[in-house]
Amino acid sequence: MCEKVSMYRSYLLKNDFWAKKGNSKENSEKVFIRHDQNGGIYATILQGKTRGVKINVEGTEHFFNNFDKLDLFLNNLTQRQDNFVKILKRKNISKRLRKLDI
Repeated sequence: MCEKVSMYRSYLLKNDFWAKKGNSKENSEKVFIRHDQNGGIYATILQGKTRGVKINVEGTEHFFNNFDKLDLFLNNLTQRQDNFVKILKRKNISKRLRKLDI
């Protein structure tokens, strides 16, 4: 396995991605998956002429060959999800408060 591929693999595993079954085969593509409140995030490590990571989120593909940009993108996704969860919690709390007999 190429050094760059193992670096991407280590990075994805540290960021709560898990390896798809069958990734151990030498010639197959390396796919990693992370699930959260909004669905799945799929990362594919690309080998060959274009080396990097392809991220699929909500039906859109993003390509990264720079760890800084990849880290920034994943952090933005996490912040967006945190904001979404906060909105849902606030909505549920306000719904409960409206039902109280005051």
